[in-house]
Amino acid sequence: MSRSAFTFVEVMACVLILTLSLLAAVGLILFGLHLARSAHGKSIGMATAMTALADPSPLRTDPSQTPSGANTQGYLNGLWVVRSESNPVLLPDPSGKMAVVTVVVDVYDGADGTCVASVNRRMVRRLP
Repeated sequence: MSRSAFTFVEVMACVLILTLSLLAAVGLILFGLHLARSAHGKSIGMATAMTALADPSPLRTDPSQTPSGANTQGYLNGLWVVRSESNPVLLPDPSGKMAVVTVVVDVYDGADGTCVASVNRRMVRRLP
């Protein structure tokens, strides 16, 4: 006599294997979403840092700060941005108005305060 039905133990073993594989797949999907969200945040942070590096005016709330001002900070694109400049070093220029400054921009996530992006560049600028 041959049997054509599965036993309860065989069915439960199949359900257990299927459940474990589905949980593993859901875990991988959630981890992939976390990585994508993190990469998107870092991309936005770097674009914000490059914007603040080129033009600090969106960060300025105090009109007394000059274009060669030392430190500015504020929110830009929903991120906290801190931009600082070193003291200008004069270049050997006949006009005496060219200088080199080092600009450092740090971008922090507003929610937990972690540094998302950081950029520093040496720039040549004309002094007023």
